[in-house]
Amino acid sequence: MRRLLVTERDQVARQLASLVRTFDEMVDAADLEPPDDEHDPEGTTAYERAQVTSLARAARTRLHDLDRAIAAVDDDGFGSCELCGRPIGFDRLQSVPATRRCVTCAASSPERRRDP
Repeated sequence: MRRLLVTERDQVARQLASLVRTFDEMVDAADLEPPDDEHDPEGTTAYERAQVTSLARAARTRLHDLDRAIAAVDDDGFGSCELCGRPIGFDRLQSVPATRRCVTCAASSPERRRDP
């Protein structure tokens, strides 16, 4: 499981680095040209920046979740549901490695949209 978590973490870290580069490039490009609302009537530039920012925020959250899961594996606290304490099924851990909840608790929790 640790290897799976580390592999996913590396992938998310690369994705985040790419998003940060993309955002920086967008800012640099905007600094080179004066604002021209006539040629960007829909606010495309602002939308693209917001989209990249949102994706980067999600990647940072995912990294945090994966780091916490890796730490739990290292402390032998990995694989138990944080709500009911029962074991989280291996299939679920394989498909959603950073999850902290079993299928039953994830499905019944009002916060289930936040469950990785």
